[in-house]
Amino acid sequence: MKDFWDDMKTWFSKQPLWLQHAAKRLIENSAITEEEIEELLLLCKKEAGIDIDIELDPIPVEIPKGGSPSKASGTSMRLLSIIDLKGINALAPRNPLQFGDVALTVIYGANGSGKSGYSRALKHASGARNPGPLHRNVFDTAISEQSCTFEVGLRSQIKKITWSPSDGVIDELRSIAMYDAACGYVYVNEENEVTYEHGILSLFSMLTEACGKVSQMLKEEIERTESRKPLLPRELELTEMDGWYNQLSYSIDMAEVDEKCGWTEEHGSKLTELKKRLSETIPDERIKTLKESNDNLMTLMSQLKTFRNRLLDENCNTYLSAKEDLRLKKRAAEEDAKKVFSDVPLGGVGSESWKLLWEQARKYSEEIAYRGIPFPNVANGARCVLCQQPLDAKIKKLFQSFEQFVKGGLQKEVCTAEEHLSVLSDSLEGIPAEDHLKLLLSSAGITDDTERKGAISYCLSLHNRKERLLRAEELSSVGTLPSEDVLISFQKRYAEKEEEILQLEEDAKSENREALENRAKELEARRWISQQRTAIKDEINRLGYLHKLEEASKLTNTQQLSVKKSTLADELITSAYIQRFNDELKKLGASRVPVELVKSRTEHGRVYHQIRLKDCCEKVPSAEVLSEGEFRIVSLAAFIADMEAEDSGAPFIFDDPISSLDQDFEEASVTRVVELCRKRQVIVFTHRLSMLSLLQDAAKKEGIEPHVICLRCQPWGIGEPDEAPLFAKKPDKVLNTLLKERLLRANKVLQESGVSEYEVLAKSICSDVRILLERLIEKDLLADIICRFRRSVQTDKKIDKLARIKAEDCKMFDQLMTKYSRYEHSQPDELAVFLPLPDEIKPDLELLKIWLEEFKKR
Repeated sequence: MKDFWDDMKTWFSKQPLWLQHAAKRLIENSAITEEEIEELLLLCKKEAGIDIDIELDPIPVEIPKGGSPSKASGTSMRLLSIIDLKGINALAPRNPLQFGDVALTVIYGANGSGKSGYSRALKHASGARNPGPLHRNVFDTAISEQSCTFEVGLRSQIKKITWSPSDGVIDELRSIAMYDAACGYVYVNEENEVTYEHGILSLFSMLTEACGKVSQMLKEEIERTESRKPLLPRELELTEMDGWYNQLSYSIDMAEVDEKCGWTEEHGSKLTELKKRLSETIPDERIKTLKESNDNLMTLMSQLKTFRNRLLDENCNTYLSAKEDLRLKKRAAEEDAKKVFSDVPLGGVGSESWKLLWEQARKYSEEIAYRGIPFPNVANGARCVLCQQPLDAKIKKLFQSFEQFVKGGLQKEVCTAEEHLSVLSDSLEGIPAEDHLKLLLSSAGITDDTERKGAISYCLSLHNRKERLLRAEELSSVGTLPSEDVLISFQKRYAEKEEEILQLEEDAKSENREALENRAKELEARRWISQQRTAIKDEINRLGYLHKLEEASKLTNTQQLSVKKSTLADELITSAYIQRFNDELKKLGASRVPVELVKSRTEHGRVYHQIRLKDCCEKVPSAEVLSEGEFRIVSLAAFIADMEAEDSGAPFIFDDPISSLDQDFEEASVTRVVELCRKRQVIVFTHRLSMLSLLQDAAKKEGIEPHVICLRCQPWGIGEPDEAPLFAKKPDKVLNTLLKERLLRANKVLQESGVSEYEVLAKSICSDVRILLERLIEKDLLADIICRFRRSVQTDKKIDKLARIKAEDCKMFDQLMTKYSRYEHSQPDELAVFLPLPDEIKPDLELLKIWLEEFKKR
């Protein structure tokens, strides 16, 4: 055994820590309370990595030597009575069914007397195998509540337990062993778990039960831990983010969550842009509009840049130099004119105003007055184009000198300088005014107020610089040049528009639009998921907790318990159970039946056995080969072998155990049932007189006085307990009943109601007297050597008693049998036989009583 316990300790040391604690508690305390199950649940969770604040830690513990739950000393339980039956089949007794404080109780009743109703109630209340349905009285329209009360004896105390089918099995009745045809079917046709368990195996069964409870509690908690993760909108399904969201697991790092849930302004801008692009139902029109506005933007940028370039410092210096050059050349020309026209009556010749006058006169002369004739016209008859007077020779000569001055070298340089300065001045013109600029900005698609104000300020600054330049003599007076920020902003906008145009041209292609929709859908999904960051983190934490619960649930797996129990069962249960089964077959006279009991499997710590045909060439169910009698005797052997393993002293209840048995099996079964009375209460339900007779005979051999109850069908209902039938009572008790009860009652009826009413009772009494005479002859006169319903002639220690018989005995019985047989048969009218009055019956009964007492003393 030392090696056995060392092996057990080694095996338990490799099991989950919480299970080690459970085993230790079971061995020390015999059971695990519901509070301890809660503690074991917490231990199991903590072992699986769930952070729980409990004092007890899941650390290895050593299994105490002995390794099996200590059991309280067994105490016998007796079933005393069943009372207050309501709604149980058609049972409606007015009196309780009392089993009595005896070893053997036989409940006899004809078919339909209520035996099955009592049996079914007992099966349901005690948790018997294959109990079948428990109906109400299906012939009664009134619906009544189903209930009854069981009276049991426990530890010298009487306890009444009121029960209804909804209450389930009564704990105090669980130890009752019940056998009937349905139970027999289970034992032969199906796999059965052995009822009795060796101490160490019961530890494994209790541990399996504890695993089941902890596993169920974990399962319920897993089911309660529901996901609160919001459902992704259907329109965002089938995206990459959808795949990630629907495959959240406890292993996902929170950094990955932050990355997936990130949403920036850039993401928002991209989504807005994509939506805008997708909103274009006619891309070609949009492209055309964008190109026009972008062309206008390029033109505007070019103009604004050109104006700025023209007002650069180097260009301003060029303008100022041209302006100074013209001034100097004009002064030189004017000085030269003064020298040439000093004698001219009027001054100012060569001045700007004079030149303007001269050029206007030239234009008038060449275009109107003297078309086709070079100016000035000094031909004969020519007139002055200003004063309209004829020209004399002096004036002609003066006009010719004016023309030569205008077209002379200095004046030509002045003209050239003026033209150059004019060109420079003209190049500074065209800077758009504010109203015109606003139109240009709109045509270029610039609607942003900041950009528009910047452009207006830019042009205003250029205009002011130009005006100061026109008036300035030196560069320092011109002022500052505006920055190029506006131009840079316009250039960026132009590039963006060009990119948008390219995108729209791509978008116009159908295959690209689907890609745009997918990109927009992905961004929409990312934006939605970014709003669920907290819920996602909560879900990952929940999944992590669920994972640990599932790991804890794995720690409750009973496979190792089942395997170990199966191994131990081979050593401690199977061989012993099989031996008991074979012994029972032998006791029941069924050794020749070709069956064997084998272990079929072990599951969830439960060991199952099955009855199979021995040396069978085909895999055929036993029930399909065995005769009905063999089936019944084999099932009875299996039942007794199973129940007799544990000496609990609990009642055995048999419901017609010898139905379908031949004489040999019947007698062997009765003998075995009576043997069981030595250690426990035995209750037998039967409808067979032979069974009753055999039980009485077998009990008598064992020195047991059976308690016989007769169930009757009464007008108010079935299942009414009554006295044992006459043939089941001892003759002396029957005599007392007839004399002291029935004959007195009949005499009272005769006195009160007359002969007619009396004859009904008298006929019954006479019939029972005849039966009594037969029983006295059978049981007493002939010493029970030969008995009806019994095959054997039993002479052992009896045959010598026949010597006590006297001729007077035979004569008395012959006379009384003749007398009381007449009342059993029909008589001719002319020789009518009248029923005896009480005064005539009473002496006969007293004679029999005196004879019986005297005969027993011989």
